[in-house]
Amino acid sequence: MAFKAKKEIVREEEKNTSPRTLKSLVNTPFKKVMFGIQILSYVLIVGSPLIGAGIGAALGLKAGQTAGVVLGVFIAGEVLFYGSLIFLGKEIVLLVRDKAKGWFKKKPRND
Repeated sequence: MAFKAKKEIVREEEKNTSPRTLKSLVNTPFKKVMFGIQILSYVLIVGSPLIGAGIGAALGLKAGQTAGVVLGVFIAGEVLFYGSLIFLGKEIVLLVRDKAKGWFKKKPRND
């Protein structure tokens, strides 16, 4: 019974809230910094092979050592991602979810 009431409250809150925007999410200087760290984490995660290989080549490391650097860059990106997610909280998850829904909607055909 309590679970059902909680679901109804959540639905009412979703209806009463204004549309989620990036501007409303990063409304304080601290949240702006955390959002910047989150963007940096995406770059580190996706670019870890290139970044790690570049560092390895610049330092003249062997292949195994370069693989370790790539893994280190990837782990650093993950740590930054989850650290910033803790501070940005539920709002960023809901914002990304709302934006992602639009990516997968079927568009009407013009046959």
